[in-house]
Amino acid sequence: MKPTMTTTDSGAEIPFMQRLYNRIWLLAVASLVFFAVSYVAWGLIDVLTLPTV
Repeated sequence: MKPTMTTTDSGAEIPFMQRLYNRIWLLAVASLVFFAVSYVAWGLIDVLTLPTV
């Protein structure tokens, strides 16, 4: 089954990334997830590189 393509009134297809950028809440959640994962990874790397006593 072929995925449905969204078209404009003139019949031109809207690119996938443009449709993704139009979903503001999806972008907001994606940015929160990105920063949460990056800060957790940064913290883990920081803790794991501490010298042992």
